[in-house]
Amino acid sequence: MEKRILKTENINFKCKAEDIPLTRRELKNLFNYRIPCLCCGREMLHPDEYMKLLNIKELSGNAELVIQILSPYEKIMYPVERQVFNMLKNLAVKYPDKNFQELLLIKKDSHELALVRIQSIIFNKISFYRRILPEKEAKQLRNLMIKTNDIIFDPQPKKPFSRRIFITKIKHIVRNLNNKRIKHEIIEISRRLPRSSDEVCAFVVKNARKRPEIIALNLIHPAVGTFEHLQPKSQKGMNNSLNFALECSYCNNSRHHYPIPVQIEENPYMPQNAQIQADKLISLYKKNIGSKEYIKNLKKVLYNLSYEQIELDISKLDD
Repeated sequence: MEKRILKTENINFKCKAEDIPLTRRELKNLFNYRIPCLCCGREMLHPDEYMKLLNIKELSGNAELVIQILSPYEKIMYPVERQVFNMLKNLAVKYPDKNFQELLLIKKDSHELALVRIQSIIFNKISFYRRILPEKEAKQLRNLMIKTNDIIFDPQPKKPFSRRIFITKIKHIVRNLNNKRIKHEIIEISRRLPRSSDEVCAFVVKNARKRPEIIALNLIHPAVGTFEHLQPKSQKGMNNSLNFALECSYCNNSRHHYPIPVQIEENPYMPQNAQIQADKLISLYKKNIGSKEYIKNLKKVLYNLSYEQIELDISKLDD
């Protein structure tokens, strides 16, 4: 993701306590009502429910028992996590005494080969640009691809391949290109590299190295509700509900400290999903749950920080 300078007009960095529309507890309470994520639109799990799971020691035990514990959460699992969960359920029938890590290790080799095939296709497309890049950038790209191939084709690399680090290095190489079209194409191709949230094979390979209880928690962690700082704290963003939006852990963690327009590039349906969340908040407010001021503030801050790409319709708020 490319960094951009945030617009800060009309955003106050100081406020009085009485100006804050919702306390943290009141905002957290909204997760009880199947709030959809601001970014991806998926239903979120109440964070307190997830915290209870952290204390269940049985998650490190045999798969048959863990599946019983996680089954009530299957409906809120994201697509890849649900596929993996179903795969583990099928394996547990044959190996009921194995834990989740042991089951993933059974599938790791075949999924690793599938992952390398997908990665190789994308790396070849990126390598093609060496023919048209300036000499300096072409040499840097060549060195990066050699090192990357050494990692993905090594069955036991010292350090596993990191999609995030690779994309960061690609951006560094092309940052000074005059040809913006080529720069954009290379970055977009690199973003097609599979993530553990996008491909079952990537999830299996990444998580097979982890403890069984972590694997179990990772199946539901993406859906856990969080407070997203709309204006990053590093940009003087406030740490209260005037600057909080409700996002799932996956979208929150994926954004890091980048501005909202970059988040929209990665999630083109974010403006529509933000409207879905706003409609839900309005319906809750009409049931005396939530705050009218919070919704109005959310509309203003999103409009400003998204460079006017997210313009919520809250006309029903006053119906």
